Amino acid sequence: MSLERGRALMQGTMLLVFAAIALWVSRPVGLSLVALMALLKLQEARTDWCPSDLILKPLGLKRRAAVSR
Repeated sequence: MSLERGRALMQGTMLLVFAAIALWVSRPVGLSLVALMALLKLQEARTDWCPSDLILKPLGLKRRAAVSR
């Protein structure tokens, strides 16, 4: 698995957990967590770095090879 796929897997899982928190625990807390996740996705799109890299890189995930055209 590549680092990018690991990021997507972790982010999707976190969004589902945050939505469940909003539904069953506390709507303001869950929606705040979803908003934080959206801000992190915007930051990732701009810088190509995500805080989940701090967890995924030590697990051995590497960047996908760049496609040359």
